[in-house]
Amino acid sequence: MTTNDRDDPIIYFFFMRSHTITMSNCEATRQNKRNSLVFNTPGTRYTPVNPYALGYTQQQLDMRRKAEILQYNKTSNGKPTKKESWVTLVRGSTQRKQYSSYYLKQLQDGSLDPEEICPNDKFIPTSSKNAGVPGPAITLYYDPTVPLYNYNSMQIAYGTQNRDEQLQSKWLTNYETDVTDNNMQKIFTLNIRPSIDEPVYIYSFTTSVGLYISGNTTQPDGMFTMSIPTNNLSLSVTYGGQHVTLPYTPTITFSPHFVQSISGDIANNPATFAGRVYMGELTFSNIVLNTAANMTYDIYLDYVPSYVVNNIDNVSVYIITNFGSTSDKFQEAELVFSSQASTDNVGTFSLTGVSAV
Repeated sequence: MTTNDRDDPIIYFFFMRSHTITMSNCEATRQNKRNSLVFNTPGTRYTPVNPYALGYTQQQLDMRRKAEILQYNKTSNGKPTKKESWVTLVRGSTQRKQYSSYYLKQLQDGSLDPEEICPNDKFIPTSSKNAGVPGPAITLYYDPTVPLYNYNSMQIAYGTQNRDEQLQSKWLTNYETDVTDNNMQKIFTLNIRPSIDEPVYIYSFTTSVGLYISGNTTQPDGMFTMSIPTNNLSLSVTYGGQHVTLPYTPTITFSPHFVQSISGDIANNPATFAGRVYMGELTFSNIVLNTAANMTYDIYLDYVPSYVVNNIDNVSVYIITNFGSTSDKFQEAELVFSSQASTDNVGTFSLTGVSAV
């Protein structure tokens, strides 16, 4: 980003006032931390293979580990210790040795490595006394087919290994959320992940919606009409429980076969009636948010019911967001809708975002 980028109204807004918070920043930060804990990604659990489940016995595993340890070269600096030098002198390994003609011929032909008298000597069973192991004498042997268990040559902190997370955001959605009159209902929570690449993003989300009506009447010929005008919908965003002032008003668009208005009749008199109908999908776009890592936002929707009734004593109308994909598009109890539900598929909640920088 160049120095001239601050002339952009979106960037300038977030540089000057990232959020409008009515309470202390400390309290908002603490609440944001609590909200983000829901999205915590635990580290990878270290689960080694259980050798006993593969049929190996404890004696085999112990022997394999002993044989591995006894192969250590304790004089890796090339200088023998005083004890080793004394043993070499006592055993007479520095004295002249007699070699057979067969051995000398192999050396001349190049078929024998002079540094390796017995190439497979590590597979020869050996008494623990000869290996300098204290305690009762046991036979030591090396079996590479047995897995090396409880042998740690290097410390690895599995609990601190970080997984390369590619997601830039995560969200939790409340399905079948009822948004009643003047009642801000949370429809989803957005968490910004550490892999986010820009400080400001413009988000859009799509949710399936339906209308629900219920009431009672003692009058004949009850009728109703209800609708979802865009002017009756409003979006609110909070951070740490406090309201966030957005730089722009979000844009609302309808799916191609959205049913904006639907009417119906009350079937009987008197009657207690209820019903709901799938209207289509709503898309809210142009939601500009600061996207620092681990910020968590709660998104709320408010709906002011729009309806007209005739010969109905009591009525309640509200919108249902995040309509379940397996829910019935049409439900009628003591009422009859005059038109069908939206032919749009009941889609799952979706969220997209693009950098505003």
